[in-house]
Parts: sequence; structure tokens; C-alpha cells
Amino acid sequence: MIPVTGLLIVKNEQEFIERALNSLLWCDEILVIDSFSTDETPRICTDPSRPWASRIRFIQKEWSGFSAQRNFGIDQARNDWVFFLDGDEQCSSGLSQKIREILDSPGLSPGVYKVRRQEFFLGKPIRHGIWNPSYHERLFHKAGVRFVGAVHEGIDGGNPLGKIDEPIIHVEDLRIERFLVKLNHYTTIQAEADYRRGLRTGFVRILLSFPAMLYKNYIYYGAWKDGREGFIISILEGISRTVRHLKIWQIQTLAAKTQDRGFNR
Repeated sequence: MIPVTGLLIVKNEQEFIERALNSLLWCDEILVIDSFSTDETPRICTDPSRPWASRIRFIQKEWSGFSAQRNFGIDQARNDWVFFLDGDEQCSSGLSQKIREILDSPGLSPGVYKVRRQEFFLGKPIRHGIWNPSYHERLFHKAGVRFVGAVHEGIDGGNPLGKIDEPIIHVEDLRIERFLVKLNHYTTIQAEADYRRGLRTGFVRILLSFPAMLYKNYIYYGAWKDGREGFIISILEGISRTVRHLKIWQIQTLAAKTQDRGFNR
């Protein structure tokens, strides 16, 4: 099989990192780009007694954004083919077997594959709503490939080669607390990016953002089929959309005050 690098971009993932690393033992190289974690993540990764010790490379780099961290990892990878995994994800056995088949197939051409990610909430697989189907660009030949975007990054460059249905397994016991921590982090990044590209908001958009997102996920995309979990997810996604608009409003309000002070000098 063509050699492949399993790439992880992590920070403070002690709860999940062992699960992720164990799922990448089929890779020729496991490359971890750590943003100076303050928990046990570095110790777990570099423990010489662990089964990944002979193939892991652990590099620490100050956080410079999702896309920048991933692009740095691509540049550090020793192999042309790269499989990307988040620190709270797991490569399923079916997916590793499928990747082996792809990379061992005759006439393989450089390019990018999208891989399905199976989402969970409180241990239940989520089948509907905006969380499903969820495909992400994760297996690729690194030539000419760069990640772009502030949140939910995508790949710029590379020949699309298709989709892989064998899944990446996301956090299987995702809880509201973890969702809210990520919500706060991601909405800040997204709001700043939205403001830079000219998006502005106001009272009406803030007021309508929650019911609009609740309807979109629960009714239009069918999250009601996931039962109580689908309803809770729809509420949380409505909160996320509202918080993002509130943060955009905060940025533009503070910018206007700064501008007014400048005019009054």
C-alpha cells in the first residue's frame, strides 16, 4: 500500500486522544500538531510504552487558526497521502480497510476524498437534520492542497475523487456541556470572520435567528426523526446561530464606538 500519514491537530484532548491514536495504527506515520496543550495530551502522545510510539511525531506549534494549523501539518507530513482526523474522532475499522483498498488500487490518481462522519448525541447515532449526512475532505494527496476558512474549513485545490461511506466516528457521548464549550469558541471565530467579510446584523436578524434555525433543522431537514435528541440538537443549533449574530453585533457596535471616538478627537 502507498504510505500514508495520519494527521491530528489537537489541543487539550486528553479525554479522546488515546482513542484517536489507536485508530491510526494502520498509518505509516502518525503526525500530531499540538497547540501547547496544558492537560495530559502531550504525555499520552509521547509515552514510549504506547503502541503508536514507533511511528508518532509530536510537534508543538502556537495556535494560528484551524486552516493554518492544518496546512502546517500538511507541510510536515513525510508522505504524499494524508488522512486527517480531529482529536475527538476515531477512524473506524471499516474506514481503515477502505483506505487501504483505495491506496492499493491500480491507476490511483492524486486527489481528494470526502469521508462520512457519524455524529452522536448522548450515545445515540444521529441520522437526520443538519448533522447528517456529514462528509468532510479528509483523505488526500497533499500536492497543491491547502485548507481555507476560519471554521468548518474546506480544501482549496486537489482533484475531487469521490466519497467514502465507511465512517469517521465522532464523539460517541457528546454532551450539552461539551457542545456549549465548542459553541462559544467557534461562534467567536465565525463572527470575526463574518464581520471581516462584510456581514452585519441587527435586531430583526438576531430575533429571527433562533426560530429560523430551529425550523430549518427540526422540520426542513427532518431532525424530528431523531426523537428527543433531534429536538435538543435543534434548540442548541438555534442558540448557536443566535450567539453568532450577537457576537457580530458586539463587534460592529464596538467598532462604531471606536470610530466615533476617533472622529471626536
